[in-house]
Amino acid sequence: MPTASDAVPTNMITERQQKILELIVKNYVKNSKPVSSKLLTQKKLELSSATLRNEMMELEQAGYLSQPHTSAGRMPTEKAYRFFINFLEKKTEVPAKINEQSSEDIFEQHFNYLFKEVGEETTQVFIGKEIPLIKTKKYTLIVTGHKAPNKKNEIIGFLSPTRMNYDYNISLINKLKEYLEEFYE
Repeated sequence: MPTASDAVPTNMITERQQKILELIVKNYVKNSKPVSSKLLTQKKLELSSATLRNEMMELEQAGYLSQPHTSAGRMPTEKAYRFFINFLEKKTEVPAKINEQSSEDIFEQHFNYLFKEVGEETTQVFIGKEIPLIKTKKYTLIVTGHKAPNKKNEIIGFLSPTRMNYDYNISLINKLKEYLEEFYE
């Protein structure tokens, strides 16, 4: 199971590839369509369409992009979303998935695990298979924790398809936490 610590270091792909990957992720999230080299030439990268295709091919070979068919643009993979979160958006490390159990209190154990990992101060992003509550490749869970006035642990979460506006949704979760903390004061 890949975690943030397993992600490829930023020095494994070039700065130019990082910028291209960021643009592809953001454009795909916004439009839900494969991103072409032609579209990227319009984004003030000052690179030719051929250069962009070559860089995109390298990112595809490295597992960051997929191409639905030969003449299509590229789509980000889970690896690309994880890279986007960890390195381009400077988010915190995601813990490894816990072992599955078949007891009746599995939800409570997962909740306690999430709260322990997330704590009261941080916001965590779990992408696809990293989500400890469910087995999926198609969703992302953004969570943050806080203590309620009754001293009970609470988690605020947002479960969404992996193709989402990460910046906006992370800000939304953090703002909701602020409102709750103000409300409880």
